[in-house]
Order: sequence, then structure tokens, then C-alpha cells
Amino acid sequence: GRTPLHIAAENGHLGVVQALVSHGANKEAANRDGATPLHIAAENGHLGVVQALVSHGANKEAANRDGATPLHIAASKNHVEVVQALLRDGASTEAATRDGTTLLDMATQNDHMEVIQALLSRGADIPDGETPLHTATRYANSELVQAMLQRGADKDALDSSGRTPLHI
Repeated sequence: GRTPLHIAAENGHLGVVQALVSHGANKEAANRDGATPLHIAAENGHLGVVQALVSHGANKEAANRDGATPLHIAASKNHVEVVQALLRDGASTEAATRDGTTLLDMATQNDHMEVIQALLSRGADIPDGETPLHTATRYANSELVQAMLQRGADKDALDSSGRTPLHI
């Protein structure tokens, strides 16, 4: 079920969202996919609605059925301003979906450079092992590779097959 708050969040109706929340609408109600109104607003890039929901205490770390947080959703859709707002409000840069996809993995796979830079500037971890640098190299994204190296990515890190990014 979609609630009126889900519908208002989806359509970016800030005034309606504020009215519903002030009258006790459940900010954490999940639809059948496990998405809260904050997930829906993030997916649609409605910055004002995202900010209103967060300021009224919506859970920034709520995971949908796939384990994606509102930040994952915004990052996957390249909604840079929403990503930046959620990061400013303290959303975790380390959350991973149920299949282990991190925010950096998702942004790298989708070639969302501004999202990657926002995540890195907020301290997103570039782990050893299967790294976003491997993915950026695989997609031959030289700008992204350069940005990751400047932020301290390990150019000699081995993936699960024992390959460095240079071997990809």
C-alpha cells in the first residue's frame, strides 16, 4: 500500500507533505517494495520534500526490500542535490544493499561522477579487494579513475580474482 504521504512525496507536493506530517502521517510507512516516503522523494529528486521529511525525523537509513537506503536511490538516479542533502544530514556513506552493492559501486557503475565526488568528499570508504576503482577501470572512465586515485584509492588493490585495476 501506498499512503497519501507516498503519493505526495512521489509528486513533489511539499505543502501536502508538510500538512500530512504535521497531522501525524506515518513517515516510516513502507509500500510493498519496502519504500518509505523518503525513498520515494529521493527517487524522484524532490529535494524540498526530502529535506522536509528529514527535518521531521524520517529515517535516513531505512532500507527497502532490496536493502537500498534513500541515499542509494538518489545516487542511482544521479540526483546530486538530494545526495548532497542526505549526506549533509548524516546519511551513511557505507551502507550496502542486500547483494553487497555499496553507494560507490552503484555510482561508479552508472558513471555518476558528481555523486562519486560527493560520496568521496564525505569520506566514503574505498575498500581493499573488489573496489570501485576496478569498476571505473573496467568502464574505461579515466576522469573517474583520476578522481579516485587523488582520493587515495589503492592502485595495487587486488580484486577477488587477484587482479589489480591495471589488469582489468
